Amino acid sequence: MEDVKVSNGADCQLEQKHSEEERFDKFMNVMVQIVEKYGQSILQELDCVA
Repeated sequence: MEDVKVSNGADCQLEQKHSEEERFDKFMNVMVQIVEKYGQSILQELDCVA
């Protein structure tokens, strides 16, 4: 009986880890898109200020 609970807990942890990895990957993809879109203009503005 305890073995079932442990394995279910391990399954939940694996699913949660996979879910967190998916969210992190999506977040990183969005951040890359933002940097690609606005990065050049921001660097130019900072260059003008300096």
